[in-house]
Amino acid sequence: MKYELLQTLLPMLEEYERAYPKQQHLQHFAVWLARQTATEEQISHKSNQDSETEAAAIQTRILFLSRYARAYAKKALEHSPLGSIDEYAYLELVAKTGGMTKSDLIYRNRHEKPTGMEIIRRLQAAGFIEQTDDPDDKRSKQLHLTEAGRQVLDAHAAPMSQVTSLLSGNLNGAEKLLLLQILDKLESFHQLLQAKMKGGNFTVFERPEQE
Repeated sequence: MKYELLQTLLPMLEEYERAYPKQQHLQHFAVWLARQTATEEQISHKSNQDSETEAAAIQTRILFLSRYARAYAKKALEHSPLGSIDEYAYLELVAKTGGMTKSDLIYRNRHEKPTGMEIIRRLQAAGFIEQTDDPDDKRSKQLHLTEAGRQVLDAHAAPMSQVTSLLSGNLNGAEKLLLLQILDKLESFHQLLQAKMKGGNFTVFERPEQE
C-alpha cells in the first residue's frame, strides 16, 4: 500500500493540531476537516449574482432564527414580570459575572447604548438589579443582581433552557459544532467591523475585505 490518502491527511492533521491544541477530539477534527476540504470549484463556479443571492438568504435565515428565538422566549416568559428575552439575558449575564458596569453589560449583549440603557432602567425600576460603587474604583459603578432578580431568574431558568435547546432544533452533535464554528467566524468578523465603524474608519457602504 502507498497510503496516499494518509499522506494527504497528515499535513491537515498537523494543521488542525496547531489550530486547536486543546481540542484533539475525533468528532471535532472531522467537522473541521469537512470545512477545510470544501473544494474551490464548489465556490468559484458561482456567479456574482449567485453570491448576492446567498448573502441575502443568509441574512433572511439569521433574521428568522432571531424571530423564532424571541417567539419561544415570549412563550416561556408569558407569566413573568420580565418583558423580553433581552431582560432575561441581562439578568443572566449579571448573575454569571457577579457584577459589571452598564457599558460592559450593554456591549456584551451587542446593543446600542440607548437600547441597553432602557433595558437596564426597566430592570432597576422592577428591583431586579441595583447599582453600587465599585470597591476598586470609586468613580465606577457596578450592577448587581438583587434577591428579587435572582428569584425571577431562577423561576424561569428551566423554560429558558428549553428555549435554548429548541433553537438548535434537529441538528446532531457534529452539525452543532460546525454551525458554532461558522458563527464564531462571523462574530469575530463583525466585532472587528463594529470597532472600525466606531473608530470612524469604516462605513456600511464600503465592501469589507474577505478572508
